[in-house]
Amino acid sequence: MSRRLMGLMGLIGLVGLASFGCSKKEAEAQAAQQTAPPVAASAKAVAVGKKRFVVKESGSVAVMIDAPLEKFKGETKKLSGVFDVDVQDLGNSTGEVVADLDGFVTSTFTDPDKNESQTEHAKNWFQIGEKVEKAERDDFRMARFTIEKIEKSSVKALADAKAEGPARTIHFTAKGTLRVHGRPSPKTVEVDVTFQGPADAPTNLSFKTTAPLVASLSEHDVKPRDVAGQFLAGALEKVGKKMDDKAQITIEGAASPQN
Repeated sequence: MSRRLMGLMGLIGLVGLASFGCSKKEAEAQAAQQTAPPVAASAKAVAVGKKRFVVKESGSVAVMIDAPLEKFKGETKKLSGVFDVDVQDLGNSTGEVVADLDGFVTSTFTDPDKNESQTEHAKNWFQIGEKVEKAERDDFRMARFTIEKIEKSSVKALADAKAEGPARTIHFTAKGTLRVHGRPSPKTVEVDVTFQGPADAPTNLSFKTTAPLVASLSEHDVKPRDVAGQFLAGALEKVGKKMDDKAQITIEGAASPQN
């Protein structure tokens, strides 16, 4: 078996064959339109009453797909973004987490060569292969979740949370937009945020999703492509098995106050 086919077999869990064999009407309903790159939250002014925290690069956005033949697993540890936190009214907080998919690596197999091959193909699926036009590649490599609204917070103000040593942990239900491969999709995420330091002036925070964020790769138009970003027609059919396209995404990291 060639390394190429092996790589495709490792990625079949990424998307269902139905998304390529459906009717035109169904395909139009499934495929979100590509949008222009958004203005980064870090480029916007901090609103009065909020404190900005900058996301540290060393975090993790992990993807797992529970396919019948194998569990596809991969992650990127290259993060960025900001949180604008209102410690007096936590529900008024906003922000975003950005994951650089150029740093995405898979860990599906015990064989390093298979993981290396699968990683290469995964990047092609995201349309960030080495021969993709730079402007497109620079956009597609960044996946982001933008927090637009806090729907629920376990406490109103940070000072209301029970302190465990120097730490206070708050549970949030955040509503926002997941943008992958230039296609946006509304999502709601459950996350715990732990603040370190005084309630009125936290010195650090860490965050971790408490339930996976589920995304459809067909909705984000993630599918088999070559290094130039061209769709590989018939690639999934060669594998000969229909798969689910639901990806489970977990996010964790830390942020420190902006200087």
